[in-house]
Amino acid sequence: MEEAKFAIIDVETTGGGIKDNKITEICIIVLQNGEEVNRFVSLINPQRDIPYYIEKLTGINDAMVSQSPRFEEVASAINEVTRDCIFVAHNVGFDYNVVRSEFESVGIDFNRKRLCTVRLSKKLIPGLFSYSLGNLCTSINIPHRDRHRAQGDTEATVLLFKRCLELDPDYDVISGFLNRKSKESYLPPHFKSSDFEDLPTTAGVYFFKDKKGTPLYIGKAINIQKRVLSHFREKSNRKYALLQDTHAIDYERTGSELLALLREAELILKYYPKFNKAQKNPAKPYKLTSYLNKKGIHQFALHKNKIAPVSWMQFYTREEAIFFLESICETYNLCPKYCSLQQNNGECNHYKIKDCSGFCREEIDPITYNKRVAKAFEFISTYDDSCLILTEGRTTEEKSFIYLKQGKYAGYGFIESTENITKVEDFTNQLIPQKSSAYADRIISRYLTMSANFEKIQLQKEAVFEYDIFERWVS
Repeated sequence: MEEAKFAIIDVETTGGGIKDNKITEICIIVLQNGEEVNRFVSLINPQRDIPYYIEKLTGINDAMVSQSPRFEEVASAINEVTRDCIFVAHNVGFDYNVVRSEFESVGIDFNRKRLCTVRLSKKLIPGLFSYSLGNLCTSINIPHRDRHRAQGDTEATVLLFKRCLELDPDYDVISGFLNRKSKESYLPPHFKSSDFEDLPTTAGVYFFKDKKGTPLYIGKAINIQKRVLSHFREKSNRKYALLQDTHAIDYERTGSELLALLREAELILKYYPKFNKAQKNPAKPYKLTSYLNKKGIHQFALHKNKIAPVSWMQFYTREEAIFFLESICETYNLCPKYCSLQQNNGECNHYKIKDCSGFCREEIDPITYNKRVAKAFEFISTYDDSCLILTEGRTTEEKSFIYLKQGKYAGYGFIESTENITKVEDFTNQLIPQKSSAYADRIISRYLTMSANFEKIQLQKEAVFEYDIFERWVS
């Protein structure tokens, strides 16, 4: 390690994060055995206008770079100067990815080991108020001249790096950071590697938080640690900005994917984190209703917008609704025509249901038909009954549960794997009540349709079906 070459680099750019950001100035100082062995400094023509706020920050304007070489003209020199070097920068994620992106634009694969002096300083010089280059240099008495210019910032970073070398004479810390298995080169500059190692490898939700503890981004994962690491490796401008503001990552273990999905939706609506995309209002559900038609029979209807005196159920896709209506029609021998399954004015001619009740052909009277409808009503009134959805727990000794009260999301909790549940009172003490929402209902509906990794327990309850109502309807 003593013979290793370190290329300390700083770039000034046109601004705009990592993607679509162009270099306006670069400085490279190569150290070996603590001594400078090479230096490369150049303004670079970005071939685009430099924004005014960048000009005010760096002092570099369009006129200064107009006669400077384009990146493609200095790419070979930069590649050669940094060959066999470890790429060192203050907040290396930015400089390295901008340089690599420039190389990609000219068809060159640029790949170097990376070392971040922000993370290195936090490890070797702990307890400082700020680790920005300017504040850090002030705190430990390092001269920092010509700030926000590539050569001035690089020279200050060289002095900082040399101070770190003095504090790590055996290269123990640096070697650890450069270890392939180490996540140091990927972690956000303000985030502790020990905190990353503490992240669980199980399902749950995670929170990227700023220095005040405010959630910046909330996500869900089957494996929290693996998913968080994937965020660190993304190169989008938005993700880069998120990582720059992240000082801590918190988490909540859920045990199951379903509960992670629900908690993510709930928490995003609670905190509205700045880096989460706004949740779109879910599409209006299809409502299953019924009404008394001109022929004196109770007819099913399916719609999204109308307000009806009787609304039985709702579905989030038309396919779900049609499948349910077909099963009702077949089970209770009803007419597809009066179950919203076909629109023609004549007799039933459904592609799937061949055994029609015969009412459309006047083979039975309205009272007889309505009695069949009444039985379907009775079934539907208990179809969306209260139940528990059981899925994996946070440990092997427990299960997580989702409580559906009359088919609507009402809360969640955790119970022992061996616990026997038959009624609401059995889990009241473990229940964490939640408000039902269209987001939650849709998440649960999709999960139950697409997954088989759950157990459903119907809960005991008093009958709610009032037979006298249907007696009045059919009479």
